[in-house]
Amino acid sequence: MQITLKIDGKDKTFTNDFIPGRIFRNALLLNKKMKEEGSDLTAELFDELVEFCVVTFGKRFTLDEFWDGIDARHLDSEVMRIYNDVLSFGGLSVPSDEGNDLGK
Repeated sequence: MQITLKIDGKDKTFTNDFIPGRIFRNALLLNKKMKEEGSDLTAELFDELVEFCVVTFGKRFTLDEFWDGIDARHLDSEVMRIYNDVLSFGGLSVPSDEGNDLGK
């Protein structure tokens, strides 16, 4: 899995080829929280998803570097891609977000 962020004006790509089981567990907890909140994604929940991404990549970049280094037009799709990738590593099939607010 990888992500590219713009840090100090340059594109920097981070790769992670090992996802600890704890990250999968955290994805399950986030999944439960998202289901409880429904289609209205709050800023607080989105903050948790971004932090999840930072932790998934071993905290090799900061929350601020993530927020400032990701193109806003791709923010939701990148966060959900990483989240869904982690869940699929554990053998779970994640339903498509197409047609709801997260899939826009």
